[in-house]
Amino acid sequence: MSIAANPPLPAHLKWYMGGLGTYFFATGIQMVLAPWLIKEVLGMGPEYVGIAQACSMLAMLLLGLFGGATADRMELRSYLMRLQLMGMVVPLTLAAAIYMGYLSYPVMIVYLLVFSTLGAFVTPARDSLLTRVINRERPGAIQKAVASAMSMQFLSQVLGNLLSGLAGLAGPLFIVLTQALALAAAAFTTSRLPKAPPPPAAPLKEDQKRPSQWQLIKEGLVIVWQSERLRPVITMMFSSGVLYIGVFMVFFPILIPDVYGGGSAALAGVYVVFFSGIGISSTVQSRLRPIKKQGRAIMLALCTGSAAMVGFHFEPPFWSVYVLAACWGLAAGVSMTQSRAIVQEFASDTHRARVLSIFQLGMMGGGPIGSFATGYIIKAIGPLNAVLVPSAAMVVVWLTMFFFSPLWGLEAPPHKMGSGAS
Repeated sequence: MSIAANPPLPAHLKWYMGGLGTYFFATGIQMVLAPWLIKEVLGMGPEYVGIAQACSMLAMLLLGLFGGATADRMELRSYLMRLQLMGMVVPLTLAAAIYMGYLSYPVMIVYLLVFSTLGAFVTPARDSLLTRVINRERPGAIQKAVASAMSMQFLSQVLGNLLSGLAGLAGPLFIVLTQALALAAAAFTTSRLPKAPPPPAAPLKEDQKRPSQWQLIKEGLVIVWQSERLRPVITMMFSSGVLYIGVFMVFFPILIPDVYGGGSAALAGVYVVFFSGIGISSTVQSRLRPIKKQGRAIMLALCTGSAAMVGFHFEPPFWSVYVLAACWGLAAGVSMTQSRAIVQEFASDTHRARVLSIFQLGMMGGGPIGSFATGYIIKAIGPLNAVLVPSAAMVVVWLTMFFFSPLWGLEAPPHKMGSGAS
């Protein structure tokens, strides 16, 4: 595939990317800091790390669909600003607990639950807003914009991971305060975007009531279920959420200290390599011609991730852990970018946030299930053996989707393709 020249980003898209980057910088901080505080500072075991990491994703499972239904009714710019300002209060509260000596496991659970609850409403709103700041008429615009957004998201998470890796030196209080500052910056950059009112709804009849949240959610679920493009993609990403994301959130915080004797810096380093792989992969996709065989790319990428996971079972040298994490990240960048692009392309303006929330539920909602199970599997058979369980399960899922779904042959429609940059 040839590389297309990318023109400068439109001003609105720059502000969008700024808000995206600062928000995910804050989530990158949490990703390393929370398990480090629980395991190394509070001295809790792997099952407690698994429960906490499940709580960090639980809201997406329970509230993500409500977040999508709410976003489809809202003026997205001001709504997103308010959510991010509310999010800033969460790390400030944790900082106060640390400063006053009240840090405990229940405090960490509340911190993770509240932050993830806000994330369940932030994510569909921000994803839906992306299509408002790009020129959708240009060939391949959505796929390129999604790839650019994914690149910004995960490279920003890398910076957050790096900062959290300094928690042992700088102290957790400084790191948590920086997280609050990043969320304030996200609210400011969002304020620079133009207003994004909801699409006009169909007029109601005289005897008709305004649809409830449940009815709005049901509409989105029906659209996804009836779509031959959306249904297999979201099904596959839910499977990867259970088998990959849950493992990722629990496996590395146990593997690094228990098998390799590493601390917060070593754990952050693995996360940095993994998320850098996603960011690099997404950046490359944003500069290449759009991928035509999107379903095939998703399935091959998930297969590559499973192979990388098996490599950890053999307890390779520590430098090899970085190599495997990088390969896993590069593959994840392909599957996540292409699956999100399919959803963005084929969701209507009136239902986009709801469909995106269902996608996010599929991708991240399986994480709590996987995290909860992984903690106990690791306790029972150890981290090196535990990693084989999701790898074997993914083989079963992969073969099922290959033979009994249209995912392998899923292609971008011709009018969405093109070599021009968005």
